[in-house]
Amino acid sequence: MKPTRSVFFSMLVAACISAPAIAALGSDAASVEADGVHLKGAVRVTPGVSYSMHEISLPSGTVVHEYLSPAGKVFGVTWQGPRIPDLRQLLGAFSSQLAAAANQPHYNHRHLSVQTPDVVFESSGRMSRFVGRAWVPALVPLDFSLSDLH
Repeated sequence: MKPTRSVFFSMLVAACISAPAIAALGSDAASVEADGVHLKGAVRVTPGVSYSMHEISLPSGTVVHEYLSPAGKVFGVTWQGPRIPDLRQLLGAFSSQLAAAANQPHYNHRHLSVQTPDVVFESSGRMSRFVGRAWVPALVPLDFSLSDLH
């Protein structure tokens, strides 16, 4: 269904050309708090041995997870819920790079997957049910499994 792809792509492009990001993927731990404030969500931290997960619950019902390495860098971001969060905020400097790559032809209208040398982005969904994730391969801890990025 072509309109679904067009709507999703339009949302991604609009998010990427909006106001500048405060913090995001590849940023430090302080950026998670800034994301929580910008997204108007409550932040909860789950510490781990090789990484920590910061959960931001948005008023819309969307839940964002930001994964931090032991070095304190955000190496991964996930989202799930009825609305796509502000991707410009979550993806930061990578948002324009992903928007340019997303401009390429896609064959699956409900799923967008973009892989560049610096970042990987996957998103899918339909009305009221959107999920996605993005990560920076160079920042992912060695003992972290991408299957844990949910």
